[in-house]
Amino acid sequence: MNDVRRSLAAGVIAAQLLFAGGWLVLGATEGHGYSATRHDISDLGALTAQHATAYRLTVGIAGLVTIAFALLALRPSLRSAGRAGVAGAWLVALSLPGLDTMSDAFFQLDCRAADAGCTPSDAFGSWHGKAHLISFVISALATVAAPFVLSRAMRRVDGWRELAVPARAFGILTFLLLAVTGATSGTTVQGLTQRVAAVVITAAVAFLGWRVLRLTSRSPRTATLMAGR
Repeated sequence: MNDVRRSLAAGVIAAQLLFAGGWLVLGATEGHGYSATRHDISDLGALTAQHATAYRLTVGIAGLVTIAFALLALRPSLRSAGRAGVAGAWLVALSLPGLDTMSDAFFQLDCRAADAGCTPSDAFGSWHGKAHLISFVISALATVAAPFVLSRAMRRVDGWRELAVPARAFGILTFLLLAVTGATSGTTVQGLTQRVAAVVITAAVAFLGWRVLRLTSRSPRTATLMAGR
């Protein structure tokens, strides 16, 4: 079981790098009016995007691995915290790096904001465009809630206890980052603020992976004690 957790923990770190590296490279090569500082990351997967298939592949893999890590590695590590541990893991699975990232592979926008005549109503006009938006809203709420629920769980589990206060502080930071992203929607820095939030939030998921990897890499007895099982 520890081998599975270690593999998923290492995988989720790689997944966050894949996600960030994907939009960095594809954003730089998209062209045709696309600006990384002005336009959303998800525009790279729109039906009219130049490299939509490559983008959908990277986010599909990254999101799936993040969900698997949350449910099959993080949840068992926090299981002794009871409902808070289970709920926290599920919130990570439903978060922006999890559900929203994976759903981008399936629910494409109808056009890019950089396309002539593409309004928000045009981009979200189809069923998959609407599903894209719904998925984002669900994941944004889960992303804000996750640090606070995880903080409660971490207080009850050895090996995680010292992260309880930082997790709660990160929850406040996450709320502020997403609020700034929302406030700058439609401005010339919309893409920039979104990318800053994406880097910070995915880095936090990678950190969770590192912590699970560290705990499960110890001797079986120590890992069991530290996981609070």
